[in-house]
Order: sequence, then C-alpha cells, then structure tokens
Amino acid sequence: MVQQGQRVALAAIAAALCLIGADCALAGPAWDDIRPAAFGDRAIQDGGEVFTFKAPYRAEDQRAMPLTVEAAFRDGRKVKSVTFVVDENPMPVAAAFRFADDRDRTNLTVNVRLDRASPVRVIVEASDGALYMVEKFVKASGLGVCAAPPIGDEREIARTMGQMQVTDLTGSDKAAGATRFRRNASLDIRHPQNTGMQMNQITLLYIPHRYITAIEVRQGDAKLFDLEGSMTLSENPHLAFDYQVNGAGQLHVTVKDTSNATWEQAFAVGSDS
Repeated sequence: MVQQGQRVALAAIAAALCLIGADCALAGPAWDDIRPAAFGDRAIQDGGEVFTFKAPYRAEDQRAMPLTVEAAFRDGRKVKSVTFVVDENPMPVAAAFRFADDRDRTNLTVNVRLDRASPVRVIVEASDGALYMVEKFVKASGLGVCAAPPIGDEREIARTMGQMQVTDLTGSDKAAGATRFRRNASLDIRHPQNTGMQMNQITLLYIPHRYITAIEVRQGDAKLFDLEGSMTLSENPHLAFDYQVNGAGQLHVTVKDTSNATWEQAFAVGSDS
C-alpha cells in the first residue's frame, strides 16, 4: 500500500523523469526503480496462485486499457489493498485501492492509459502485510498517449467535469461471483485527466496538469474503499468493483483532483443512475 512518504517519492521520480526474502521473478529495469519508491524493501512474492490478472495482449485503445484482477486467499487471510502499475508510463502507479474492511475476495477493473508498450502489473496486499504480484506485457500500436490532447470541446469538458454515473452490473456477464448479497457495480467519472504534456491545438500552449488524486466509495456509513489515483487513469476514468450488501440504500462517491476540486454524489444501491 502506498503511504504518504512513498507518494512524495513517486512524485519526485515522476518530476525527475519529466513526469514519472521471496521476490517475484518477473521484473524489469523500470520496475527496479518503481518498486522501492512504492513498496520500500518489502518482499514481493509470485501471485500466480493467489489471483487472476487480466490485461490485453495488445491495447485496442491506449487511451483506455482495461486491467482486471480477481483475488482471494484460501487460507483465511483477507485482501487489504490492490495496486495497479504501468512500468513505462511517465507516472507508473496508476491506482491503489485500499479497503476499509479487509475482504475475503475482490473483483476490480480499472481503465488506464498505456503510453507505449510496457509491462503492467498488479500487486495485492494480504491482511498480514504480505505482498503478491503478477506481471504481463502489453503491446501498443502507437506512442505518446500521455501527450494526446483531450477528446471533445474544452468548454464542454469543463462544464461536465465531475459528473458521475454508477451502473449496477449484478446479473450481467460482467458480474463474476455476484449474488443477492454481493453486488457488482461500475463507476464512470467525467474528467479530462490532463497530464501536463498535452498541447492545446489552438493556442499551442501546454495544458496544465489536472487529474484525479482520490476516490472514496461508501455504502451508507461504511467505507468500501479509497482509491489513490494518478494521471495514468484514463480520461473519464472507469472502474468496476464488487461489494457486500450491508442493508444501506445508497452508495456515496467522493472525488478529488489536483486542483483541490471535490465532487460528491449518492446513488441508490442496485440501480443505474
């Protein structure tokens, strides 16, 4: 789990790059720098027997590439956090999910940018602090997605920024393991996720960076998870998650970005809104 000091270290690495025991055998030169900034000297074990990690062989859309993990421990330990990393992106740590109540299993999907061909990986933390990782290599069809200008009219982007939609996926083919007491939902957020490397095509000036840093999701008064974001999240971020029904009637979502803007919205559990 990425702590405050580690976030500072990662930000320093990103700026310097013009943004940017039982070890897992899968590694690479970029990961060798990312790992100590994100996880210190903690041992990271092979997670192939612990969870399933899905990533495309080649990204169909490098602006929004889905990464999915289904994790569960068979020995009674719980899932404490899940971190997604794209090694060759200028800001490699894409998203870190931290669960308020360690859960026996979790099913997560998040859309990320893929700047160029890169190893992508997910690191799952168990309730006893042990870390497990699976890595895949994803090919790309182009370069420089982090410098690609936002899609759409600038004024419309500003007007709709922060708008959200929650979709209930329970009963669909996307709802792995869903039951009447365990639901699956997706969250879509309107946000340009400006990287600071994009150029306004009219003024030819660089667009200042502005991206989502934090997402909190609650079911009633109970927190489901916190997500620590970065500019590696796709434009108009999309994520999907599962949760145990606790009887509360609403999901509450709070989103914050680098400009200190905050958006909040409530959604009825089990409805699309």
